[in-house]
Amino acid sequence: MELVKRGFLRACKNHSFLSFELIDYILAPLCANHKTTKPGSKEAIRALVAEINDTIRDLGQLLVFIKYPVKAEEYLVYAKTDATPDSVANTGLTAEECQYFSKLLDKIASEEDCHIAWNVAYNDIVLQASSKPLKKSRMQELLQKWIQMGYFMEVGERIYLGPRSLVELSFYLSSNHAGNIKNCTLCKCLVLWDIRCSSCNIQYHRECIQTYLQRRDICPSCGNLWTTPIRRSIA
Repeated sequence: MELVKRGFLRACKNHSFLSFELIDYILAPLCANHKTTKPGSKEAIRALVAEINDTIRDLGQLLVFIKYPVKAEEYLVYAKTDATPDSVANTGLTAEECQYFSKLLDKIASEEDCHIAWNVAYNDIVLQASSKPLKKSRMQELLQKWIQMGYFMEVGERIYLGPRSLVELSFYLSSNHAGNIKNCTLCKCLVLWDIRCSSCNIQYHRECIQTYLQRRDICPSCGNLWTTPIRRSIA
C-alpha cells in the first residue's frame, strides 16, 4: 500500500486539485498494478489521504478536501502549508510575471463576489511603473497555467479564485481582504459563494448551517429565525 500512497501523492502534486472521479481514475490502475484493494468509498479515500498527510505534514505539504460551490464539486487539493502569493508564482518566472499573479489574486479577492470578467484579467491589472509590461499573449498563457494549477477557476466568461488559492492562501486572503473574504463562524474555515442568512447576510458553509439547524432554528450570528432555503447558491 505504501507504493500506492507514493504514486497517488505524485499524482496529486501533478494535478494540483482532483475531483472524486479523477481520484478513482488514478487509484484504479495504481491499486491494480500493486495488487492492492482500491478504496471503495469516499470515506475510505479520506482515510487513505489522512494516512498520507501523517507522512507529509512535517514537510510543509498537505492534502485537503474542500467543497467548491462555484462548480458544485468537492476537490482534493495539494497544498504547501507555508505558501504566500510571492512563493506560489516565483518558480521559473520573471519578477513582472510574479507581480502579475499577486495583482490578479488581489484584484479578484477585492471584488464583492470574488470573480472578474475575462477581459479584466488582461486589461485592468496594473503592474508597478518600473516593471516591464507583459504581453497579452503571455498573460493568457500564465492565466491558463494557474487555472490548471487550481489557483484560479474559469467558469463561463468569468475568473474566480480557485480551490487551491482557497486552501493554500486562505490566511493571506482572509487577512488582506477581510471585507470580502471571511471564515465560516461555525467551522472557522474560509467560506465563499455559499449560503447566507436572509436577515444579516452572514455566509456559512451549507453543510455547517444544515448541521447547526438540526439543533436550533435561528441564525448563529444574528439570532433571527433562519428562513433561507438550505440549498446550494452562489451569492
